Amino acid sequence: MGDPMGRKTGGGGAKKPVHPGPELARIGLLCCAMALPSTRYEFRLRLSHVDRGIDWQGSAIAARHPSETAEHLMLRVLAYCLLFDERLEFGPGLCDPEAADLWARDLTGQITTWVECGAADPDKVRRVFLHHSAAQVHAVLVDPRRCDELLSGVATWKKTPRGRAVLGVWMVDPTLLAQLAGREERRQTWNVTLVGDHAYIEIERAGGDAGSLCLDGPIAASFPLDVPPGR
Repeated sequence: MGDPMGRKTGGGGAKKPVHPGPELARIGLLCCAMALPSTRYEFRLRLSHVDRGIDWQGSAIAARHPSETAEHLMLRVLAYCLLFDERLEFGPGLCDPEAADLWARDLTGQITTWVECGAADPDKVRRVFLHHSAAQVHAVLVDPRRCDELLSGVATWKKTPRGRAVLGVWMVDPTLLAQLAGREERRQTWNVTLVGDHAYIEIERAGGDAGSLCLDGPIAASFPLDVPPGR
């Protein structure tokens, strides 16, 4: 059975090392464009992340691959808000399964944040730590089974990553995600407030219609390696 979040799971054979750079991201986007056209979505965001002291306003552009579900797209946007950093950007998407859903790099091009959405293969996560020692890795999930699979895999690691390796596992309320996925407009305006373990999202109605759609739901965080991010 396929992953409901639109991600590929399983599969045998040797794994390729995970060591992308800016050129790989551009090549991945080019491959997507040559295969099947992606749909451009624009999210105008007003973000208030109370616990992290972030108050930001701007736009996030996401390319939705034809095989990507609406749930997976919205989960990527939620992850962008949840883990916001000025250098955070969307990865090349489903056309490159070895890439991240979102990532951030420092001024030298070194990856500092790696985000997986919907599912996170523990072997892939370990490879990310091996090749990007400075990276924080986050998995933003909805299905508890995907969380259990990741945690079970991490528990089998014979050695934990060196240094202060951060692995964050975030569980998003499935009802909240389903409500967001029901919005198919290609241009949306979100007012997002994150405080404690809860998200409040106000979506302005398109076309200047009166009123707005107000949604909220819990987002639970855990850190299996017992090293929370230094924020």
